[in-house]
Amino acid sequence: MRHTRPCRVWREGPAPGPRQVGIDRAMLQDCSARGIAQLRLHRYLPTASLGRDEALCHAVREDYCRENGIPVVRRLTGGGALYLDPGQCCLSFSLPRPWLNEEDSLTGLMARFNGAVVRALGWLGVTASCRAPNDLESGGRKLGAGFLCLEEDAVLYQAVLLVEPVETETLLTVLRAPREKLSPAGVQSARQRFTTLTERLDHVPGMAAIQDALECALLEAFSLLGLPGEAPEALPPGPAPAGLTEDWDAQRDRSWQAFEATPGGVLHLRLDPDTAGRRIVSATLAGAVHVSPPTLLADLARELTVASPGAAEARWRRYLQDHDVQLLGFGVEDLYRLLRQALNRVAGQSMGLSVEQANSLMVHAAEGADAVRQILERATVMLVPYCAKPAWCKWRHRDGCPECGRCEVGDAYRLARERGMRVVTITRYEHLCTVFEEMGRAGEPGYVGMCCSNFYLKRAPAFRAVGIPAVLMDISGSNCYELRQEDQAYLGQFTAEARLNGEVVEKVMRWVPRVR
Repeated sequence: MRHTRPCRVWREGPAPGPRQVGIDRAMLQDCSARGIAQLRLHRYLPTASLGRDEALCHAVREDYCRENGIPVVRRLTGGGALYLDPGQCCLSFSLPRPWLNEEDSLTGLMARFNGAVVRALGWLGVTASCRAPNDLESGGRKLGAGFLCLEEDAVLYQAVLLVEPVETETLLTVLRAPREKLSPAGVQSARQRFTTLTERLDHVPGMAAIQDALECALLEAFSLLGLPGEAPEALPPGPAPAGLTEDWDAQRDRSWQAFEATPGGVLHLRLDPDTAGRRIVSATLAGAVHVSPPTLLADLARELTVASPGAAEARWRRYLQDHDVQLLGFGVEDLYRLLRQALNRVAGQSMGLSVEQANSLMVHAAEGADAVRQILERATVMLVPYCAKPAWCKWRHRDGCPECGRCEVGDAYRLARERGMRVVTITRYEHLCTVFEEMGRAGEPGYVGMCCSNFYLKRAPAFRAVGIPAVLMDISGSNCYELRQEDQAYLGQFTAEARLNGEVVEKVMRWVPRVR
C-alpha cells in the first residue's frame, strides 16, 4: 500500500493529566487549522478522566480525588470516565476529516480505529476483538477502549490499553459508578472484569514495542507515512461546561431529573423550571456517550430553554430532523424517553409527590406505557430488595414478610396485599432473573419495585429484556455500590441496610387500584 500523506509521530513518558489534555487540545486545533495528522503515544500519572459530556457528580468522587492529589480532567472525546495511571498505554491520533472522504461516521470510524488497535495486539500475540460501542476485549474481558471526537474539519481518536494490573481499589473509589461491561453470568469481581497484556502474554514486550505495534497499525490503516514530530505547546482548558460541574443532588428538590441507560452509555437530563412549572428556564443534558457534532448535547439542552413542557419534545424532534446528527450505540428514541421521564416529574407532583420524591422514581417504559399513572394502574406485582429488610430480621434473606410493623418493608407488603398484588423479596440477582422470566410467561402487565439507581444502571439490559413496564423507587441508606460490596450483594450476602422511603411508597401505591 502506498503511503503518501505524512503523519507526525512522537512518544512521551508519564505526565500529569492536565498537561496531557492540553496537548490533545493543541493537536486537534493544529489538525483543524493546518490540516496535519499527528500521532502521540503517551502515559498518564494518576488521573480521573471525564468524557466530554459527563456531569462530574455522576462520574467521579471529586472529594476523594482532591484529598488524594488525583487531578480530574475532561477529555475532548466522548464516552465514560476513566482512571488512568502509568500502567496503561495511551494514544491520541488526530486526522484531517477531509482525508477520510465519505467514510467518517462515528460507527465506521470507531470500528476502523479500534480495528487497527486489534491488529496491533494480534502482532503482539494477543487475540482481541472490538465490542460495541467502543470497548476492546480479550478473552471476554475488557483490555481497553477507544474514544472519538468528530469535529467539522478534524477527528481525534484516543485509546487506552491496560498493560499492567489495574489498581482496583483506587479505580473503584475514583469512579462513582463504574460501567464496565459485565459477563452474562452476572457480577464478577472488578479484577475479573479487566484483563491486561501482562495477563494475556507469557512474555510482555516493553512499552516501546507495544507503541511500535500501535504506530505501525494505525499508520497502515490510514495509509500514512510516519515522520518524527514533537508535542505542541499545551493549550489551557476551555470554560467549564454549564451544568456539568454542578452537584445535581443539591437541586433535586427544585429541578426535574432523569436518566436513561442506553447501549451507548448513560444519559442524564436536568430541567430547571420556573416557580409555576410552566416554562423550562434552563436545561442540562449529560452523558457517557459519543455523539456528532460534539456540541449536540449542549445544543439540545439549549433547545429546551424557555420552552413549555408540552412543547419540549416537539422542539427536539424538529432539531434532530433538521440537523446531521450521529449517535454511537443508541438512537433518538432513547433521547425522547429520557425527556419524557424528566417531564413526567410534573405528573409525579400531581400524584402528591414533592419534586425530590418525584425525582426518586425510575420509570421503565415498555409496550407503549411510559407515564407513571398509566403503569401503576396496571401493576400486578411488587418486587422488594432483601437489603431493605433489617439485618436482624430472620426474613432478610427469605422471600416473604410477617408484616410485624417494625420496618417499611412490612408496610410495603401490606399496601401490596390490599391491592391483590403478588409480592416477591428478591434475594439475589439470579433470583431476579428467574422472577422476570416467570412474570414474562405469566404476561404480567406492569410492576412496582424498589432498588438503588446504581443497580438499575448496571442491570438495565435485564429490565429491558423482560419487556414489562415498571415504576421503581430509589432506596436510600447504605448500598453495595457505594460500599464496593456488589459481589456480596450478588450472592445475597450483603449485610448493610438500605431503606425504603415509606412516604414515597405510600404515595405511589395510592395509585395502584385496590382489590374490589
